[in-house]
Amino acid sequence: MTLDLTSKTGSTVLALLLLCCVAAAQTDVIPPDAPGYLPLSGHQRWDRFLKGYLASPVTYVASAGAAVGGEIGNDPKEWGQGVDGYGKRVASTFGLFTLQVGIKESGDAALRYDPRYFRCRCKGGWHRGWNALEMTFVAYDDKGRKRFDLPTVAGAYGSSMISTYWYPSRYSPLVQGVQQGHMQMGFVFGVNLIREFSPELKRQFRKLDPRARR
Repeated sequence: MTLDLTSKTGSTVLALLLLCCVAAAQTDVIPPDAPGYLPLSGHQRWDRFLKGYLASPVTYVASAGAAVGGEIGNDPKEWGQGVDGYGKRVASTFGLFTLQVGIKESGDAALRYDPRYFRCRCKGGWHRGWNALEMTFVAYDDKGRKRFDLPTVAGAYGSSMISTYWYPSRYSPLVQGVQQGHMQMGFVFGVNLIREFSPELKRQFRKLDPRARR
């Protein structure tokens, strides 16, 4: 989520950036347990990583935005501030992102899990909210069965723990790394909530758009 392992400012900036982008980009997908479902091919999986992540401007905007928190708070202080310090923070955030996405996407491919989010085919805020929570820890395999989403958990905690090794020595993978992993999982849940309710959010945004009322 953020290069700064303790900065709430950096986390908030990145969360706002990504949540808005996810809400705008979310499309309906037929779930694996419904007729007409098509699993992702190997080529489509590569496209998700190469085009949806590496070639997406969202990745770089989010990396730069998240680094602002650490730059303002001068955390870690060993990196200093200014162009050099900010550049290190942006690079570190991008590295954290790449680790997280890489671990998750490769794990999904190896286990034949579908990495996409599937909205609840139900009504009611509580049911849909529960679906967002469930999809934080559960994934569908290519046979439509629900499985514990190990790739998401491994990506969140693995990337956070590994990223501490390029931080100053006072950062520990078993302390700050695990703490950041908790934050990553909370962020996944927040993103899922936006995905679940994005149709309603889009309608509200259209109502606020003056051009929609013409």
